[in-house]
Amino acid sequence: MMKWLVLGSAILTWPLISFGAFVRLKGAGLACPDWPLCYGQLIPPPGYEIALEVGHRFIATLLGMLIVLMVILAFSRPHYREYRNLSLVCLVMVLIQGILGGLTVTMLLNPYIVTGHLIGGNLTFALLVYFAWKTFHLNKHPRTFSWIRWGSWSPMTRKIAGMALILMIILISGGKNSTTYSGYSCSAFPGCHSGAPLSIAIPTPDGSPNVPEAFVGQFMPNHFNEWIHMLHRFFAIFGGTWLMFLAWQLRTSSSLRGIRHVGSAILLLIPLEVSVGIVNALYRIPVPVSALHTAVAATLVGLIAYALSESVLLSSESEYASTEHLTARPARTGVAA
Repeated sequence: MMKWLVLGSAILTWPLISFGAFVRLKGAGLACPDWPLCYGQLIPPPGYEIALEVGHRFIATLLGMLIVLMVILAFSRPHYREYRNLSLVCLVMVLIQGILGGLTVTMLLNPYIVTGHLIGGNLTFALLVYFAWKTFHLNKHPRTFSWIRWGSWSPMTRKIAGMALILMIILISGGKNSTTYSGYSCSAFPGCHSGAPLSIAIPTPDGSPNVPEAFVGQFMPNHFNEWIHMLHRFFAIFGGTWLMFLAWQLRTSSSLRGIRHVGSAILLLIPLEVSVGIVNALYRIPVPVSALHTAVAATLVGLIAYALSESVLLSSESEYASTEHLTARPARTGVAA
C-alpha cells in the first residue's frame, strides 16, 4: 500500500506545481485575502478567481493528508519502518510549503516568499519521486540503502547531482523572474527590446513597437527587472546547453536503462522548454504558455530526481559488493611442514 500512496502523492504534486503557477498568472493569488479560510468562511463565496485559489488550496490539503497517512503507516506497521525518516522529511516539507502558501497571501505575493514556495514545491516533488522509487525497489535491493555514502558516489552520480544543481539555479532565476513580473520587461529575443540587432519581436496590432521609443533597438537591458529577465535567459540558455551535454552522456554511457531513457527525455525537453520560454517573452506571458513553462520545468526536476535515485543505488551496490568481497574471504588453511 505504501508504494502506491507515495506514487500517488508524487503524481499529485506535479499538477499542483503547474496549477499554482496558473492561479498566480490569472491574478487569483489574492482572490482570498485571508488564510486558511476565504473571507473568513469555510465555504467561500462564488467567483472564478476564488474557485481557482480555493481549488489550489484543496489539492495542497489533499497532498498533505496523503503524506500524513504515509507517516502513520510508516510508524504503525513494522515492515514500513525503513520509510519512517523519509516520510517525516516529506511531512516537514509539506508543512513548510503550507506556511509559505499562507505567507504568500498574508504578505501580498512577496516575491521572495512566492519564489521560495515555487522552489519548495519542486523540492517536495523531487523528494517524493525518490521516495516512490525507493518503495518500488527496496524489495529488490533490501540491503543497499544503508550503504549510501556521499564519498562513494560514482562519476555518473556526480554528473547527475551536477545536473540537479544547474537545474536548481535555473529554477531560482526563473522563479525570481516570474514573481517580480520581469517577464514583461523584455519583448524581443535574444535582445531585450524591439529593433535590437539579430533579434525578433512581435509588434502590437497597429504595427508600433511594444516598448517605449527610447528603448527601441537596445539589445542590453536598462532597469532592474530587465536585468532579472535577461539573467534568467543567460542561465537558461547556457545551463540548458550544459544539461543537454550531460544528458547525452547519460544516454550513451550509463549502464542503467532507466538513466539512458532519462537522458533521452531531457534531450527532448530542454529545446521544448527554451522554445516555450521564447514564446513566453515574445507574446508577453500568455497564461497557458507560462503554465506550460512551469510544467516542463517540474518534469525536468522529476526526471533528474529519478536518475539520481537510480544512480545512487548503483553506487551503493558497488560499495556494498566490494565490502562483502573483502569481508567474505575464505579462511587460510595451513599444511604442517
